[in-house]
Amino acid sequence: MLVVAACDSLGSFEGAWDGQVSGDANLRQGFVPTDRLTLNIAALDDGRLGMNLRLPGQSIDVPFESVRRSAADALGSLSLPGDPLRTYLGYARPAGQEAILVVVSLFPPDHVETRLVRGPDELYGVFRLSKAKR
Repeated sequence: MLVVAACDSLGSFEGAWDGQVSGDANLRQGFVPTDRLTLNIAALDDGRLGMNLRLPGQSIDVPFESVRRSAADALGSLSLPGDPLRTYLGYARPAGQEAILVVVSLFPPDHVETRLVRGPDELYGVFRLSKAKR
Protein backbone atom coordinates (compact mmCIF):
# COMPACT_ATOMS: atom_id res chain seq x y z
CA MET A 1 0.00 0.00 0.00
CA LEU A 2 2.81 2.41 0.86
CA VAL A 3 4.55 1.77 -2.49
CA VAL A 4 1.36 2.63 -4.39
CA ALA A 5 1.01 5.87 -2.43
CA ALA A 6 4.63 6.80 -3.17
CA CYS A 7 4.12 6.17 -6.91
CA ASP A 8 0.97 8.29 -6.90
CA SER A 9 2.85 11.05 -5.07
CA LEU A 10 5.69 10.95 -7.60
CA GLY A 11 3.22 11.20 -10.49
CA SER A 12 1.95 14.50 -9.12
CA PHE A 13 5.35 16.02 -9.98
CA GLU A 14 4.91 15.54 -13.74
CA GLY A 15 4.60 18.81 -15.66
CA ALA A 16 6.34 22.17 -15.83
CA TRP A 17 8.18 23.71 -12.86
CA ASP A 18 9.76 27.14 -12.60
CA GLY A 19 11.75 29.03 -10.01
CA GLN A 20 14.47 31.51 -9.18
CA VAL A 21 17.96 30.89 -7.88
CA SER A 22 18.47 31.33 -4.15
CA GLY A 23 18.92 34.88 -2.90
CA ASP A 24 21.61 33.60 -0.50
CA ALA A 25 25.01 34.42 -2.02
CA ASN A 26 26.45 31.32 -0.29
CA LEU A 27 24.13 29.17 -2.44
CA ARG A 28 24.80 30.98 -5.70
CA GLN A 29 28.01 31.07 -7.78
CA GLY A 30 27.96 31.88 -11.49
CA PHE A 31 24.32 32.98 -11.40
CA VAL A 32 22.72 36.39 -10.93
CA PRO A 33 19.90 36.79 -8.38
CA THR A 34 17.25 37.07 -11.13
CA ASP A 35 18.22 33.81 -12.91
CA ARG A 36 15.38 31.32 -13.36
CA LEU A 37 15.31 27.59 -14.10
CA THR A 38 12.48 25.72 -15.79
CA LEU A 39 11.98 21.95 -15.67
CA ASN A 40 9.56 19.88 -17.71
CA ILE A 41 9.11 16.51 -16.01
CA ALA A 42 7.61 14.02 -18.47
CA ALA A 43 7.94 10.76 -16.52
CA LEU A 44 9.39 9.53 -13.27
CA ASP A 45 9.57 6.52 -10.99
CA ASP A 46 11.84 5.36 -8.19
CA GLY A 47 14.81 4.94 -10.53
CA ARG A 48 14.39 7.22 -13.53
CA LEU A 49 13.53 10.84 -14.23
CA GLY A 50 12.53 11.82 -17.77
CA MET A 51 12.97 15.58 -17.87
CA ASN A 52 14.18 18.56 -19.88
CA LEU A 53 15.68 21.73 -18.38
CA ARG A 54 15.69 25.32 -19.60
CA LEU A 55 18.86 26.62 -17.99
CA PRO A 56 19.27 30.30 -17.07
CA GLY A 57 20.36 32.35 -20.07
CA GLN A 58 19.56 29.55 -22.53
CA SER A 59 16.85 29.61 -25.19
CA ILE A 60 16.54 25.86 -25.75
CA ASP A 61 15.86 22.92 -23.45
CA VAL A 62 18.50 20.31 -22.67
CA PRO A 63 17.74 16.75 -21.55
CA PHE A 64 18.40 15.50 -18.04
CA GLU A 65 20.66 12.44 -18.22
CA SER A 66 20.25 10.28 -15.11
CA VAL A 67 23.27 8.72 -13.45
CA ARG A 68 21.98 5.27 -14.35
CA ARG A 69 23.56 3.22 -11.58
CA SER A 70 22.69 5.62 -8.75
CA ALA A 71 19.19 4.15 -8.23
CA ALA A 72 20.74 0.80 -7.21
CA ASP A 73 23.26 2.47 -4.89
CA ALA A 74 23.00 4.38 -1.62
CA LEU A 75 22.91 7.55 -3.77
CA GLY A 76 19.47 6.44 -4.95
CA SER A 77 18.10 7.06 -1.47
CA LEU A 78 20.12 10.21 -0.82
CA SER A 79 18.66 11.99 2.20
CA LEU A 80 18.57 15.78 2.29
CA PRO A 81 17.14 18.20 4.86
CA GLY A 82 13.37 18.55 4.55
CA ASP A 83 12.91 14.83 3.78
CA PRO A 84 12.27 14.81 0.02
CA LEU A 85 10.23 11.94 -1.43
CA ARG A 86 13.02 11.26 -3.89
CA THR A 87 16.29 12.79 -5.12
CA TYR A 88 17.65 12.20 -8.62
CA LEU A 89 21.23 12.70 -9.81
CA GLY A 90 22.11 13.45 -13.40
CA TYR A 91 23.74 15.77 -15.88
CA ALA A 92 22.72 18.45 -18.34
CA ARG A 93 24.99 19.06 -21.34
CA PRO A 94 24.35 22.51 -22.82
CA ALA A 95 25.74 22.89 -26.35
CA GLY A 96 29.33 24.13 -26.35
CA GLN A 97 29.71 23.89 -22.55
CA GLU A 98 30.94 21.38 -20.01
CA ALA A 99 28.35 19.13 -18.38
CA ILE A 100 26.49 20.38 -15.30
CA LEU A 101 25.72 18.10 -12.38
CA VAL A 102 21.97 18.32 -11.66
CA VAL A 103 20.46 17.23 -8.32
CA VAL A 104 16.65 17.22 -8.32
CA SER A 105 14.74 16.72 -5.05
CA LEU A 106 10.95 16.30 -4.92
CA PHE A 107 9.31 17.62 -1.75
CA PRO A 108 5.72 17.00 -0.74
CA PRO A 109 3.30 18.44 -1.27
CA ASP A 110 4.30 20.84 -4.00
CA HIS A 111 7.87 21.99 -4.54
CA VAL A 112 11.06 20.89 -6.25
CA GLU A 113 14.60 21.90 -5.34
CA THR A 114 17.25 21.69 -8.02
CA ARG A 115 20.96 22.19 -7.59
CA LEU A 116 23.19 22.94 -10.57
CA VAL A 117 26.91 22.33 -10.03
CA ARG A 118 29.98 22.58 -12.29
CA GLY A 119 33.54 22.37 -11.01
CA PRO A 120 34.70 23.14 -7.48
CA ASP A 121 33.68 26.82 -7.66
CA GLU A 122 32.65 27.54 -11.25
CA LEU A 123 28.88 27.10 -10.99
CA TYR A 124 26.62 26.43 -8.02
CA GLY A 125 22.98 27.32 -7.67
CA VAL A 126 20.06 26.19 -5.55
CA PHE A 127 16.70 26.75 -7.22
CA ARG A 128 13.36 26.34 -5.44
CA LEU A 129 10.69 25.65 -8.04
CA SER A 130 6.91 25.55 -7.97
CA LYS A 131 4.43 24.21 -10.50
CA ALA A 132 4.34 26.57 -13.49
CA LYS A 133 1.06 28.39 -14.05
CA ARG A 134 -0.76 27.42 -17.24
